[in-house]
Amino acid sequence: MKGSEEMTEGMTNAEFNAFLETLAQLVESKAKSIEDASEIIREAKTK
Repeated sequence: MKGSEEMTEGMTNAEFNAFLETLAQLVESKAKSIEDASEIIREAKTK
């Protein structure tokens, strides 16, 4: 399964929480402004 394919059952709460925590840590470590933070989050979206 490739990352861009749809998941048939979606994420569990634990998986979603882990994703959100990882994203929060990335934003905290790299964002210097609100604009940086929003760009990091947009880049994390699936294409």
